[in-house]
Amino acid sequence: MINLHEFRAGQYSVHFSCGDELPECCFACVYLLYDETDACLCDSRFTYFCGYSWPDKLTHTVPPCLLDPRWSQ
Repeated sequence: MINLHEFRAGQYSVHFSCGDELPECCFACVYLLYDETDACLCDSRFTYFCGYSWPDKLTHTVPPCLLDPRWSQ
């Protein structure tokens, strides 16, 4: 399982092929984004990342991971 606090802070991204490491709350979140890169030599060129920490985000919606006590600890 990933460190959700670090992921939400934007410290790293998760390859699409490892998406099962993300908690289910991420897939219902408006801040879960993905990017495609040409530099990846793995089986998937897509990576998931969290946009919650962006200062210029367009919404102030509280992410599900902060609302659910299972993920906010």
